[in-house]
Amino acid sequence: MRRVIMLILALLAAGLFSPSGSQAQQGGRLCFNVPGITNCIEGRFRQFWEQNGGLANFGYPISPQAAHRVGEDTFVIQTFERARFELHAKNPRPYDVLMTRLGDERLKQLGRIWQLLPRGTQQAGCLFFAETGHSICNQEGNFGFKSYWESNGLRETSLDPFRRALALFGLPLTEPTMERSASGVMVLTQWFERARFEFHPGNPRASRVLLGLLGNETQAALPPPGGACNGIPLAVDAVVASNCIRVGTSFTIEVSRFAPNQELNYWIIDEPGFVVGAVQTVRADGTGKASVTVDTRNFAGVALKPGNYVFLARDVDETTLPATAPFRLLP
Repeated sequence: MRRVIMLILALLAAGLFSPSGSQAQQGGRLCFNVPGITNCIEGRFRQFWEQNGGLANFGYPISPQAAHRVGEDTFVIQTFERARFELHAKNPRPYDVLMTRLGDERLKQLGRIWQLLPRGTQQAGCLFFAETGHSICNQEGNFGFKSYWESNGLRETSLDPFRRALALFGLPLTEPTMERSASGVMVLTQWFERARFEFHPGNPRASRVLLGLLGNETQAALPPPGGACNGIPLAVDAVVASNCIRVGTSFTIEVSRFAPNQELNYWIIDEPGFVVGAVQTVRADGTGKASVTVDTRNFAGVALKPGNYVFLARDVDETTLPATAPFRLLP
């Protein structure tokens, strides 16, 4: 027994075993002995992170604290795997730390306008939000998205349970639908203002509802600083959600100037001038507009690689000039 105690003391002294698992405290900072995690948490952000769910709700920090300016307001932000904190020091607690609406931000990066998506109806046993037209329901009896939303909000005693959940997750922005997760698995998914819920029925009950890594995804989709996005030609008769994005993301292109309800062909050509995949069709709406989502992971059966491309759309009879939308994919 004495040898075991001495061994544990030696491990503690060497830093190979810690009562806090993978966390190492350095003064007022909280750092992590985890491969790839080089940023730490400190000050009010550390307090907020520790008091409101830590890794389960927010994940590890993936950026340092940095000043961020929006209009006339400047505040400090830090991005985590599942969230982004904003420090508004002028606000009284608990509203001095706010959560960025990363669910809304990520949907915009993907070119999905949630306001135009199909809405739901009020259902028995579900929470219905008239503000967005969506409900939160359980998937297995009294367990699922609804129970998770209600029981895992901020741990702020000055707020009631409903407002705790609203502060952490926000309103639902979509109906639950089957979507491909970042790991490539099809799972039941529902988007919220500040989170994405995924239901994994094969997991143990405690981990069947998981939060998407929105911090990682929004951060990875941002173009790098500098001139990587310079020199892209302007679109003609088209509006592009983003003409410079990273490989592995999606975006939308809206073309216009066509006859109402006209059938259109659309395709993508690469930098050498070859058609990528196959020509596809879409029908314009009553105003002569059509919207196409370009999934760079699978466009007409082809995974797009980094480089310059041009999206084209033209009526099937080829009586008009095509609408064009140049874009660039970054590694």
